[in-house]
Amino acid sequence: MTDSTDSTLDDGGWERRRQLSIETQRRYLDELLAIRPEYPGLTDYAASKRAGATKGTMPWVWGAEGELCETINSMNAWGGALHSWNAWNRVVASYGDLDDRWTILNDSIEPLAFFCMLQPSNLADRIAVVAEALLHQANIAMSPGYKDRLDQDGGGLFRRKDRRTQLNRLGQPWTAYPVFGAALADMDGPTYRQLTRNFRDLSAHSFAPRLMIGEISRAIRKIVPWTDLVEQPDGTFVDVPHATRKMVQYGMGSMQPLPLEATHAANLAEYVKAQKTMAALAVLVDELCDRIDATTASAPPVSSP
Repeated sequence: MTDSTDSTLDDGGWERRRQLSIETQRRYLDELLAIRPEYPGLTDYAASKRAGATKGTMPWVWGAEGELCETINSMNAWGGALHSWNAWNRVVASYGDLDDRWTILNDSIEPLAFFCMLQPSNLADRIAVVAEALLHQANIAMSPGYKDRLDQDGGGLFRRKDRRTQLNRLGQPWTAYPVFGAALADMDGPTYRQLTRNFRDLSAHSFAPRLMIGEISRAIRKIVPWTDLVEQPDGTFVDVPHATRKMVQYGMGSMQPLPLEATHAANLAEYVKAQKTMAALAVLVDELCDRIDATTASAPPVSSP
């Protein structure tokens, strides 16, 4: 009979993993304390509370405070995850063994990084949706005869650029809107997508590059114009695309992993942009609320029957 307490038994590496987890958690907490001054900061809830204290239309009363609060929650969750990611980057850098680095990456870094990498696009769209609702309801409250209609009412595809176009129109009456609109337009731009190799879209629809370790080899198939080798007057030959004929082409390539530090820095820069956008949105909310409050205060009292 085998003694189940025999320390020589092969446990599949679980004891090593348990010890590594205990050790890395201690290092992580130490690093978290050491980098406290680098915390990217939080967004306060003043805008949400201000919207909740303003008695606009029924949709405003029902949704404005909650939508703003949930957006701020998401912002603050992103900020906390970014700070933890930074600490874990320092922890993994202190290990040289590849298996240990893989374990730390899989257990502690990838869940945080994946969440953070989705936020620039997610928050840009969520903020736009919230601002659209606030502006539309404020316009209804402030402008007699303003029709409760939006471009998406007709159905069909309603893309990000369509929402931004509509948002710019809805924001025209408000002096605080241009600063907000410019800040929102700066979020999730082509520079971030280039630095992260379009991680967000590829992770949702295809294959995103790995983080720190691991290549992804792919054979990409596509249909391209057939080319004919045509002799030139100087005796050389060049490929000339055929006007109608097509052929199959395969591109063979490997995606290299994204470096942790550079990727974290790119994501942090997007967080700073989001903070700027939220600050501008708070100013816009103040303007909307001031106007709605003033209109409500000046309205004649409703006579009793």
